[in-house]
Amino acid sequence: MKITGKRIGQGCLGALLAVNGVPAAMALEVPTSSGVKLDIITQGKFQPTYFSNFDMDSSKEDGATGTSAGAVQVGDEHVRAEVRLGVVATGKNWTGKLLLENDFALDANSVDRAYRGERFGLEQAYFTYTFDPAFTVQGGWTFKNLDMASGGLLYGDDHPLFGATGKTSWGGYDIYWMPINDGLISRTNPTPTIAQVNGQEDWDVYASKFDIDLGGGSRISPILTFSDNQQQNAVATYFGVEYIGNIGALKIRAEVLGVTGSFNGGSSTLENGTVVDNSNSDISAFAGYASVEYPVSEAFNPFIALRVASGDDDPTDNDVEGWLGITDIGRYSPLIGIDGQFMGWQPNSNRAIASGLFGVALDQAGPGGAGYGGISNAGTGNNPGQIMLSFGSSGNLAAISPKLSYQAQIFPMWYQQTGGLESLSTASGSVDSFAGTELDVAVKYQANEYFAPRLVLSSFLPGKGVEDATGGDDAAYVAMLELNWNY
Repeated sequence: MKITGKRIGQGCLGALLAVNGVPAAMALEVPTSSGVKLDIITQGKFQPTYFSNFDMDSSKEDGATGTSAGAVQVGDEHVRAEVRLGVVATGKNWTGKLLLENDFALDANSVDRAYRGERFGLEQAYFTYTFDPAFTVQGGWTFKNLDMASGGLLYGDDHPLFGATGKTSWGGYDIYWMPINDGLISRTNPTPTIAQVNGQEDWDVYASKFDIDLGGGSRISPILTFSDNQQQNAVATYFGVEYIGNIGALKIRAEVLGVTGSFNGGSSTLENGTVVDNSNSDISAFAGYASVEYPVSEAFNPFIALRVASGDDDPTDNDVEGWLGITDIGRYSPLIGIDGQFMGWQPNSNRAIASGLFGVALDQAGPGGAGYGGISNAGTGNNPGQIMLSFGSSGNLAAISPKLSYQAQIFPMWYQQTGGLESLSTASGSVDSFAGTELDVAVKYQANEYFAPRLVLSSFLPGKGVEDATGGDDAAYVAMLELNWNY
């Protein structure tokens, strides 16, 4: 056997990102008599984490909050563990991938006993067959994204998918159907309801992206995606374009997206108890992202990034105007996200913070009602939207050690609309548009090809808008030490 090194990317999606080729983790290559290449992947990641004041009120004890590993019930500190075991097989015209994962917060219930009834669950099962470079069929369950290279406003997640991809003289394409929700019988759903049998709980997404090569490392990518969300009684068509390119030494990333559709969810109750008729509502929203990065030196790569998403000014009318992606992967966007930062959490206890500005789902709970997507289908188009301006720098600290790298950034943030926030029961009347400022720094030490510890420090300083909407005005903090092994 021989060891082949494949460098893992930063963040908890590192082993998932290279979904169309050899995994990004370290792999053990196993020779076979048939000539099929077999790569065995193992990854262990442990994240001791401390958090404080997600409700912006230091006089109250922090309650349970959500993380990408699930709800944390253990106070202000916990340890997240993510363990993966996988295999990738590669033949002449085909690839196959299986990846098992256990992702949980360490406690007696998750370690000493089976977690959710099982030690490991299937994280990915993905297969391709290439008839021609221009036509490869794909199917299974894997991580895909439509716009993570820019702002991550639309989609990035792992779901079942079936479709085709290919590369041509003009660029490439990726077209697939994702049955995100399905009411059929499963291990966790042995007796589906009548609505599930009739498909009324389904959510189907039809996604397409076309990469047009402009030369010199630049591309422009039209995006067209249709969401048939029967679980929420909503249909939405997303359209837009992403650009990745260079102007001299400047690295440019940008995307502009729109969505139109209809929401017929019947009546819903807002956070303040107001009952709203959401039938026959029109969906119309927009979002955009732009960033510029300039490599001054190996240690200093300054950047500026702007993210804008439309908000809904009145949750009681029939216009749903808050931007809501299928998911929102902005927390992994290259220049506006750091895995583990405050923006990557889900502070459910603060409705203004969970209202589309922060959290595991940037598109999560707002004043309520009019949900047409979002992570776990838990988003709402009644969110207030956001304007985020990020200043920062990244680089390699070779003067200290060539193995040391960093990213640091400052986020001033504003609500794009505040009318919906004024309907919250905690609001003091009119709500200011300034939400607050986030400060982030991440430092990584690539000790060797197998081990890389990383430290993330993040703080959110609430602005007048958060105080007006919730009464909270105390700073929130996150500190995370990640220990990452890849073989």
